[in-house]
Amino acid sequence: MATSGEKDIYSLDDDMVKLVGYTIVSLRRGHERVMDGGEGTMVVTDNMTGEAFTSWVIAKYLQQEVTVSGNQKPKQTRADQISPGELKYLTVYYVVSKRWPRHGLAFEQTQVRVLKEIRDGLAKS
Repeated sequence: MATSGEKDIYSLDDDMVKLVGYTIVSLRRGHERVMDGGEGTMVVTDNMTGEAFTSWVIAKYLQQEVTVSGNQKPKQTRADQISPGELKYLTVYYVVSKRWPRHGLAFEQTQVRVLKEIRDGLAKS
């Protein structure tokens, strides 16, 4: 059972700005490995589940273009280099390293102020 501190490093379901480190791993039996180019860090601002994050990271990874050395073919994507049978074994380990509160956008604050002025003007008439 995870303590509240442990849950925080795996939870992406809030509206904060999160610094997330991740590693894409293949768990195919006998071929377990960290995927080439499958490690990184990103800033996540969306409120999402772990499953949604995993799907998103794997989709981004598979869409990355890679150069095949000594080959005249057009660039390939990572999906072209992975056997279809291995795709189902891809998973993502991630950890939320840091969280920060989101700052308000200036236009939102201005919009709220103007709407309040309109409301107050209508209330007086």
